[in-house]
Amino acid sequence: MKNNVNKILDSVVDVIIQSTEDVNISTSERIVSAATGSFMIWKGMKDIFSKPSNFVWEVVIGSALLYRGVTGHCSIKEKLLPKNEETTTYLIEAM
Repeated sequence: MKNNVNKILDSVVDVIIQSTEDVNISTSERIVSAATGSFMIWKGMKDIFSKPSNFVWEVVIGSALLYRGVTGHCSIKEKLLPKNEETTTYLIEAM
């Protein structure tokens, strides 16, 4: 049983750490986002009957953070930070 859990955990970590073209957040941000999102979803599910309004917000925000952590892409960060334009480098030689 413990061996199966370790295999699943390793595969999840591999998915989180892998890079694609669309990744715009660092690995540490991805791990923190995934962990925080998972915690918020768990807490929201726990509060489903005692605090229904909190449940909705916790699950929505937690899902967004979990998505951000798993995919490595943050649309908000993409909109806020300017795109890197190609820069042209000139070499000036002194005579």
